[in-house]
Amino acid sequence: MTAYLGIDTSCYTTSLAIANQEGEILRQLKIPLEVAQGKKGLQQSQAVFLHIKNFSRMFREYRLHDYGKLGGICVSERPRPQCGSYMPVFTVGTMLGDAFSSLSSAPVTYATHQEGHLSAALIGNPMPEKFLAAHVSGGTTEILSVQKSEASFLIDKIGGTKDIAAGQLIDRLGQKLAFPFPSGKSIEQAAANGEDLKLKVSVSGTEINLSGLEAQLFRIFDKSRAADLCSSVLLGIARTLELALESAISATGIRDVLLFGGVICNGLIRSYLSDRLERVRFAKIEFSSDNAAGLAVLAAQRR
Repeated sequence: MTAYLGIDTSCYTTSLAIANQEGEILRQLKIPLEVAQGKKGLQQSQAVFLHIKNFSRMFREYRLHDYGKLGGICVSERPRPQCGSYMPVFTVGTMLGDAFSSLSSAPVTYATHQEGHLSAALIGNPMPEKFLAAHVSGGTTEILSVQKSEASFLIDKIGGTKDIAAGQLIDRLGQKLAFPFPSGKSIEQAAANGEDLKLKVSVSGTEINLSGLEAQLFRIFDKSRAADLCSSVLLGIARTLELALESAISATGIRDVLLFGGVICNGLIRSYLSDRLERVRFAKIEFSSDNAAGLAVLAAQRR
């Protein structure tokens, strides 16, 4: 059997995945980058060290040779397919991909973290050739126009946040509530018993501002229940995405929408948007947050 390898080294997760020739995921390994309690995140140098440490652990614990001869490798080399997009963390993955290629003679190709997300989101979600997408995570909140092109994508950013990302807003509230970082799971659990305080959202066409939501949350922080704050931030983000995506649909005439990213793992946001947008699809939970599965699929498609 021939195996295809995907490698992703984001600011949040060390991930590696293996697909077969049909693009079916045979193994997905993910280790979150550990952030000390009370810290807001990691410096790039710290993240690079943790990626190296995590890969060392993966290769000790798992025998990748058992999946067959390596036929191709795809690595994320930068965050997004935009000029100037660069982060040092991705050099760990590219170095590892080059090493695998040199040792096995399997060809290595390069993609971006966002293209890997898109490819993973398409697993189990057949989409037309052209569609809209929303990448909503700790570092990115973008509205995209996407056209599929042989084992790749033509991506045009048509909107998104003009200040902070949705995941940043969630983590800032989580920090104020003394939740672990990243705070998405803790916020979702707390929101289960909360009420929506119906905070105002700021959307102009496909451009959005989330710092206003943050300001409102912190103004009422001391006189509100934690559950209500958590419910309100998630529903505020959901309403913001709804309005921006409706504008994108109106402007482009494209009605099919695919959502992915760590924030899109949230059940409350998924439920709200699925009730209000007619042709919306969501990446499977296991493929929504940072992962290498989509890169393994691209490696198989590019063979």
